[in-house]
Amino acid sequence: MIESLIIALIQGITEFIPVSSSLHIILVSDIMNFKKFLLTSVSVHLGSLIALILFMFKNKDLNLILKDYKLIIRLLVFCVSPLFIIGFLMFSFFSQNLGISYFTIFFTLFFGIFLIIIDNLESKKNDIKNLSIKDLLIIGLFQCLSLIPGTSRSASIIIVSRFVGLNNESSIKLSLILSFPVILGAFSLTFFNYFESISFNISSVILDIIFSFIISYFAIKIFYKFSSARGFRFFGVYRIILSIFLLIYYF
Repeated sequence: MIESLIIALIQGITEFIPVSSSLHIILVSDIMNFKKFLLTSVSVHLGSLIALILFMFKNKDLNLILKDYKLIIRLLVFCVSPLFIIGFLMFSFFSQNLGISYFTIFFTLFFGIFLIIIDNLESKKNDIKNLSIKDLLIIGLFQCLSLIPGTSRSASIIIVSRFVGLNNESSIKLSLILSFPVILGAFSLTFFNYFESISFNISSVILDIIFSFIISYFAIKIFYKFSSARGFRFFGVYRIILSIFLLIYYF
């Protein structure tokens, strides 16, 4: 029970910020010698998904974007489908290669450096609606890197969004919007692929979902407010320090 609550806490804090939730869950599980329960992973992702839905529902700007059906269709086609296709085709590979490697540490460091760099970029497009098809496709392809532990879906979207000209707030909005179909897809794929091997403990599942939901919701609110105003340098520095720690701890 305690193990699953700790995982739910880590998931809630890290899922929507640019630091890689999967990397942190793997790291803490290794340090504390936790067993890796698939049911916990499914439950905490569902909690994060519910938190995201509530946040988007309460945020007026995100509500307006979500009502633009033409834009949503473009986002799904050009930003989400590349990740879904690669994730589906290589599901077995990524699900079996979740350890910490030099490759993982490299991307932790690499993305950390870029999170610092993007704070100095000029914002040319303050609205997601101003992104061209080319911009959206670039974002979609770059997001595929998030399949590698250590990259972070949020970081990949934010970094490439800033490079195509979006400001901090719009980059975060886009990251949150794209998070919904991606988390839902990952949750569904994992659940239905391993449904028969999952043994249910209803009280534990409900507790994991609720705890992950609460932590995720407040993490999104704090991250949205903090980084919209102050950028992403803090997370970049954190990732660089984390990469050094990973190198020392694992190698």
